[in-house]
Amino acid sequence: MELQGLTFNQKTREIIAQKIKEQSGIDVRDPKQLAQMTDHVKTWRNNRLNRARKQSVLHNAGEYINASLYSGNQRLDFIFKNWKPDMQANRLLAREVGAKCFNLARKMVDEPCKVLLTGKPGVGKTSLATAMLNHLCDEGLTVMTVSTLELAGLMQQQYEKTDVKDRVEYVTKLMKTVDVLLLDDFATEGGMKNEAKSVRQDLQELLFSVANSRINLQKNEVVGSTIITTNSSVSELEMMYNPKLISRLMPHKPEFIVDFSQLEDMRV
Repeated sequence: MELQGLTFNQKTREIIAQKIKEQSGIDVRDPKQLAQMTDHVKTWRNNRLNRARKQSVLHNAGEYINASLYSGNQRLDFIFKNWKPDMQANRLLAREVGAKCFNLARKMVDEPCKVLLTGKPGVGKTSLATAMLNHLCDEGLTVMTVSTLELAGLMQQQYEKTDVKDRVEYVTKLMKTVDVLLLDDFATEGGMKNEAKSVRQDLQELLFSVANSRINLQKNEVVGSTIITTNSSVSELEMMYNPKLISRLMPHKPEFIVDFSQLEDMRV
């Protein structure tokens, strides 16, 4: 019998075997019982490793969620079964919009992609985008919501407050590494009125660095999923942002664009 490089004589082996039998009821001198004990130890170790991995995943998921920036600092909780097409005059279109978001969420489980939800305010873009995040989170992906209006507010404060500057840097780091990033109410930071105004340069530079980290420029492929909700058209966005940034952030195929423009404002 050997233990960590030590060799025991017959008498010592018998003593150790007897002690194990007294404490566990397993006679390690019996090959079958020894094999059973070995399997039990392996199972116990694997269970501990799985629990540790699960705790690590939950910790990472919580870090991204806790660092999220929500519109009005109010976190929205929404899942697909909460979507009520019957509340819309055009029920068929509302069902199609909900189904397209659900199918895109399923696709994003295995394939990172860029998704755009566009339309008037109050038609459910953020609700369905949040449902997509919840579905992806349930599938084990990390998710994060960033209201670009709230982010712009932090950018304004960071030059006066050191703690805010540190928070901006921390949020930016997570925006680059999260599996699925939701940029909510994109372009409202350019002004709430109808006219499109250019967005502050430092915010554009931050978003440009985030966008670059979520695509592989050499292979021209998406490596981190990004969902964008906006009330603006792509042409309006290009007036507010550098067109190169819009090109990196926005999907270029219609199957990744969900149009809410014909739905009605359902806010109270």
